[in-house]
Amino acid sequence: MNPSHQQPSLKRSLGLLEATMIGVGAMIGAGIFGLTGIAAGKAGPVGLLIAFFLNGIVTSLTGLTYAELGAAMPEAGGGYLWVREGLSRFWGFFAGWISWFSHSVACSLYAVLFATFFVELMELAGLHLSTEPGWLGLSQEQWVIKGLVILVVALFLFINYRGASETGLVGNIVTITKVAILLTIVAFGLKAMLNAPSAMVWENFQPPLAHGWMGVFAAMGLTFVAFEGYEIIAQTGEELHEPEKNLPRSIFLSIAIVVAIYLLVAFVAVGVPVQDIIGMKPWQYLAQHGERGMVRIAQFIMPYGHVLMLIGGLASTTSALNATVYSSSRVSFAMGRGGDLPEIFSRVHPKTRTPHWAILISGVLIAFMGVALPVADVASGASLTFLALFLLTNLTLIRLRKTHPELPRPFKVPFVPYLPIATVIIQGFLAGHLFETSPLAWYATIAWVLLGIAFYKYWVRGHQKDVHLIPTGGESHGE
Repeated sequence: MNPSHQQPSLKRSLGLLEATMIGVGAMIGAGIFGLTGIAAGKAGPVGLLIAFFLNGIVTSLTGLTYAELGAAMPEAGGGYLWVREGLSRFWGFFAGWISWFSHSVACSLYAVLFATFFVELMELAGLHLSTEPGWLGLSQEQWVIKGLVILVVALFLFINYRGASETGLVGNIVTITKVAILLTIVAFGLKAMLNAPSAMVWENFQPPLAHGWMGVFAAMGLTFVAFEGYEIIAQTGEELHEPEKNLPRSIFLSIAIVVAIYLLVAFVAVGVPVQDIIGMKPWQYLAQHGERGMVRIAQFIMPYGHVLMLIGGLASTTSALNATVYSSSRVSFAMGRGGDLPEIFSRVHPKTRTPHWAILISGVLIAFMGVALPVADVASGASLTFLALFLLTNLTLIRLRKTHPELPRPFKVPFVPYLPIATVIIQGFLAGHLFETSPLAWYATIAWVLLGIAFYKYWVRGHQKDVHLIPTGGESHGE
């Protein structure tokens, strides 16, 4: 029995464009603005391009799985409900628990980056904040950043509360703005590269792999979280027009758009002939300035490039924040509807038809982590937990092909079970390599998993509901 026939359902107000922009908005976020510089230092100039390209391949493999399962079972909750249906209640709870964690941590990271970029913009405008320790040992700049985190989270909670159409509209505007900014930077960078001596440009790409293939894998693990935005599209299934067609299309469109933009921006960033100005190769300059590397090098690519990149960073983090507020609330809403979280998460506002309590509680969690926790460090755990979630969904695809061959599948993954098995192996390799890149990611994830197991044992087992996604008795879902 489809849960949407028995319990509060959500309003179908999203089209192909809105769903695609939600995915693009989530993927063009901290990765391109805040992580490119760090990744360049780990992989080198050509290694950075390889890392982005390979992450696009890995992303596309699991994107196939999400396209099949999302079109067959278009419900709010995505991978959480699919795993619960295909494997077991415990594994379904586990998938939802880590999905909620991943999106919430990523969202708090976007909020902190937004606040950081905004403070940088204030500095450019001549509004200087003190960095000396003050009240409670925090500087004026740190207090402003924390206040901005709370304000921007509250703003997007309100936008999401108003409804998915408003969420999609705001996401479209912000995402189109930041894509236009990035393409402008690319255009100026390509022009400079074409006008420079080829030997100078070629020299920028040496050595291709600064730290060998281990550096490439490290960059892949670091930036993988930036490529998971298509997973958020699965959360729109219950609010998407014609999900059997539009959900697979929006997944593939968003991945193609994002990978192309990432490669273009990275190519320009490491190849622009400015070494005579900065005294080093561009990829070394990016590495030196870390999360601020893209903003700093943009000033050498075009007039006022650093200002434009700061504006792009603000647009980027707000659209990613918008998409992850949406996704984290939909996962917790679905878990509440299935009895894996308290019933309050499943309540739908009678006027806006949005899960207002799930949005509010998820927002409180996001704001708390953004203000109180070392988000920049713990956020690396988002990559690990997304890898775990994707691993489970690929196993679910294989299982459902055996247990429910009759399930209508508007889109089908080819070469099952071989392709999903290969994907699982690749994801396991990246997850293992993440321990070398960031042990804290593993420690944080293990702590969250242990908390989830305790919650499942002492609360969930007594409150779960018998909810199924597979249509029975001639019913069809998605109406």
